[in-house]
Amino acid sequence: MIHFLLMLSVGCDPGAESKPPIVAACDPSSGNICTWAGTGDAAFYGENLPKEQSMFYFPVDIELSELGDTLIIDWNNHRIRSVDAEGLVHTEVGTPFVGDGDPVMADLSCPGVDALTVNLNHPTDAVYMRDGRILFASWHTHKLRLVDPLSGLSCVHCGTTPGFVGDNGEDASTALMNQPKAVLTDANDNIYFLDSRNGRIRKLSADFTIDTFGGDGTFGYSGDGGPVDAAVFNFPTGPNPTPAGALAFNADESVMYVADALNHRIRAVDMATGIIDTVVGTGTAGFSGDGGSGPSAMVNEPRDLEVGPDGRVYFVDTANERIRVWDPTSDRVETLAGDGESGFAGDGGPALDARFSTPSGLDLDMDGNVYVADTFNHRIRVIYR
Repeated sequence: MIHFLLMLSVGCDPGAESKPPIVAACDPSSGNICTWAGTGDAAFYGENLPKEQSMFYFPVDIELSELGDTLIIDWNNHRIRSVDAEGLVHTEVGTPFVGDGDPVMADLSCPGVDALTVNLNHPTDAVYMRDGRILFASWHTHKLRLVDPLSGLSCVHCGTTPGFVGDNGEDASTALMNQPKAVLTDANDNIYFLDSRNGRIRKLSADFTIDTFGGDGTFGYSGDGGPVDAAVFNFPTGPNPTPAGALAFNADESVMYVADALNHRIRAVDMATGIIDTVVGTGTAGFSGDGGSGPSAMVNEPRDLEVGPDGRVYFVDTANERIRVWDPTSDRVETLAGDGESGFAGDGGPALDARFSTPSGLDLDMDGNVYVADTFNHRIRVIYR
């Protein structure tokens, strides 16, 4: 398994003598790939810079939404950052320091404190709530947090210390979780999150009660064809696991897709019946199956997935260094980008010839362009439709 290097943030002061990085021209033709943000340097270069001149440190995900600016989860800079309509990068929440909240812990109650005083420790995923606030998973501090872009305030929404407490419809104010990796909201303001080291998908209802939606708390593989709350998933464990796994709805929220990372599968939950099945992956780590059916394809540690505007499921096949897509209508798997080798190459040319280095997250815009968090290349790259 590929592991993240859990290092402290490295600051980079541009200073009077610093010059902005040179940005290479890139051909945005259909099927091509280009760097969209980041210079490739692992650092923090400063605020309010053009995205092409901004630096990131292991970006692990990207979130595009009609509700606000594009979000970049800047993992090892311990920040949630945003890209505005002018292409400038700002910090929404986080500081140069690793930690768990603001110095006097005033963020433990909402509406919270100045988000730029809140220390984070490797955030992993973020989504916009319908009211415009940003909900994100605070991975190493075992919390779900909120930040309001309008007020600039941030607070803890749920969680305190690592553990498993609060289930069966209990009040979520005393709930405990253990390294939440992914967050997802539905049209009724319910929150689903991947409680990784508890081996569960949990549901935080709009009335602030909590329950297990999927998983029995053990690790392995079982449950296809049965109820999701009896299924067994396989997410990273151990004292300092690599974050992996994701949740996504289809357009009408009738199906939830789960990137079951260490089972090397994409699984689907019928939201009406609660039944779970594998739709992509044999369960054996490897690479095969392009042009064939989902269940006959081999994948290797899928860490993130999204449903595109075309209804297809796009996923990061991380250990295969590829971006792949599955069509639920035709049951066909294809590679969208990546030649399978680790490195950095391909900008300005066909995405199939590109090289990634541990890609970990993705999202799509309304035109179907695919944005990839090319994590170890410290870039966000875009595959043009």
